Amino acid sequence: MSSVNYSLRNKGVRLIDSSEAWIKGKNGKIRLNPNYTYVGKLSMDMSNMLLSVSDKKKPTYRGDVCDLNTVAKNQIIDHFFDDRGNRNKKKVAYLVIPKKNKDK
Repeated sequence: MSSVNYSLRNKGVRLIDSSEAWIKGKNGKIRLNPNYTYVGKLSMDMSNMLLSVSDKKKPTYRGDVCDLNTVAKNQIIDHFFDDRGNRNKKKVAYLVIPKKNKDK
């Protein structure tokens, strides 16, 4: 059973590009953007699998794309294909939940 069988619309999960997921820190090293909680990573190398995302750990299997709902599948298609149905140059996408900023 997959751990990614939820509704993306109801849980606030969205698909972002790798350029938004990875940021450069003050010391010049790249790291995952702390403004998001990472649910999974989708790579065109293994396009039917969702993998876990971490700065330090090896990726692990999180689920299968077929377990996602129609809204999520449409977001994936819109991300990797243009309006004419041709593949674009994007190879990786991340499923994230934006963190809420707490007012001090």
